[in-house]
Amino acid sequence: MKSFTGITLLSNLLMVAWLSFSVSATAQQVDEKLLANLTTFNGKAIVVDKEKITHLVFIDLWRSYEGKGDEQMIIALPDEFLEQSQQLWLQPEVNVTKAQLAEFQQYFPKLTPLILDQQFSIMRALNVWQSPFHVLVQGNKKLFSGDNKALLAFIGKRYSMAVNTTSVTNTASIELDEKSVNTLENGQIASDELSNKGSKPLKPNKPIIGDKAPQFSATTLTGKKVTLADELIKLNNNKPLNLVFMDALCPMPHFPDCEEKLAQVNELIKADKSRQWLGVVNSYYVNEEFAQQFAERFSLKLPLLFDQDNTIYRAYDVYASPYLIKINQQGVIESRNDILN
Repeated sequence: MKSFTGITLLSNLLMVAWLSFSVSATAQQVDEKLLANLTTFNGKAIVVDKEKITHLVFIDLWRSYEGKGDEQMIIALPDEFLEQSQQLWLQPEVNVTKAQLAEFQQYFPKLTPLILDQQFSIMRALNVWQSPFHVLVQGNKKLFSGDNKALLAFIGKRYSMAVNTTSVTNTASIELDEKSVNTLENGQIASDELSNKGSKPLKPNKPIIGDKAPQFSATTLTGKKVTLADELIKLNNNKPLNLVFMDALCPMPHFPDCEEKLAQVNELIKADKSRQWLGVVNSYYVNEEFAQQFAERFSLKLPLLFDQDNTIYRAYDVYASPYLIKINQQGVIESRNDILN
């Protein structure tokens, strides 16, 4: 019986491998109907620009919440490619609801149009079995299909040969070595690496370690006005300001451990009274009253700012929760991480 089961399993695996090869071998042609009637997750029609390369970006929105999404890598692609392409962002229909997509769009407004790939119909049609993943389509021809590194290598080494040269002029050919590919994939570009390779250097949006912390002024839930400058003046013992970003909707599926981490914040505050703490509560889908209830529910022991219009969240480019940024007395970011210590 075991032998028969093993033979059957091997046969099935060989059949799957053969089917995958067959699909791959004929996948260069794309059914024009596939992109003809696309809509966003909330039902808005999408107009595909047929004069441009359609860049299908298959994402995992939970990775973006963790700061591991493709958005920084995409905006860092060469200007020549971005001008000649149209990005469509697709979330597979797995472990996600339309309400969660609506919330995600609030956090990432630039990732538009955002499509819910229902029943994996687009992925199946294009032989895509993972995310993040990229497919480039021009007309009814698939120009490229692959992961992040493969996309960067394709654009860097073959982009000028892959596009239609009759409609695209002055397209720079960019040579990227392995170091540059890894740098692009992490969403950061060093000007000395790419300034002479046909791509305009782009500074990451988020303030990183060593950068000056963005200034802010806000009011705590108890009505006290707080500025970053005033908080830094209070620092002593060469210890930084601990700026903690929180979401009042905790617990949430994309931050499954937020309850434990909030409890950890209270423990850290209790363990060392010499450390200075300040919390920032975002305002997505909540008001100050809800934020106050959140503070009481978790017995939070630090001053909390209600981030009206999420100006502080955006200034620091934070999406995880809770998230800790340490700022020294000189106003320089010492660390930023979702690990609380």
